[in-house]
Amino acid sequence: MKILLIGNGQMGTLIRKLALDRGMVVADSFHTETIDRLKDFDQPADVLIDFSSPQALPAIADYIQKTKTPLVCGTTGYDEDARQQLAFLATCAPVLYSTNFSAGIIIIRRILREFSAYLLDNGFEAELIEAHHSQKQDVPSGTAKTLLSEIDPERRLQRVIGRRQQGTRGRQEIGIHSLRGGTEAGRHKVIFFGKDEQIEIAHSAESREIFARGALLGAEKLVRQDKGLYTFDQLI
Repeated sequence: MKILLIGNGQMGTLIRKLALDRGMVVADSFHTETIDRLKDFDQPADVLIDFSSPQALPAIADYIQKTKTPLVCGTTGYDEDARQQLAFLATCAPVLYSTNFSAGIIIIRRILREFSAYLLDNGFEAELIEAHHSQKQDVPSGTAKTLLSEIDPERRLQRVIGRRQQGTRGRQEIGIHSLRGGTEAGRHKVIFFGKDEQIEIAHSAESREIFARGALLGAEKLVRQDKGLYTFDQLI
């Protein structure tokens, strides 16, 4: 499999190493500062893998529309316009977008999808805690936002980012707390507080390698798909 890689940060570097270790070919790589060169790239690639920044999306979109190359995107921090652009690209080529390429997070999402409504309807109150390394820019994390969408898909609850004000907790709130420090690869915990009991659902990434492995697995699956927008749990 021949990969075109966007992103030279920790994830991009790790994906490149794992891909080469597996005998894959990295046709070329770009990052935010060199993304304008993508328009001149004329070598064929089986898949484009993007772990860069939202600023790179316009150049990536032009390339995908021109070449119909399958796109695996793990970039976080997208606004609604960017997500709509990804959806449009899925009409041109297969697109896999995920905020987290861990199999464990897939399980967490399914648990939350199945049980959150029952717990909230029966008096439980939800809080979400996420922790990442000190260089992560987006707050809350993309994975935290994904988990929030599983807990409260209809957005009935008010999102409270941190708790900076004095006062009691509102009944129709969900708190999100972000920790940043060190080299933390990723830790997410959802706590449902009930009367005299609580339920904790947690996932800890011990290494970013799990995300790199997941991205390459997703790429291998995606290149066999028709055009469309896919999630990680749909393909594995």
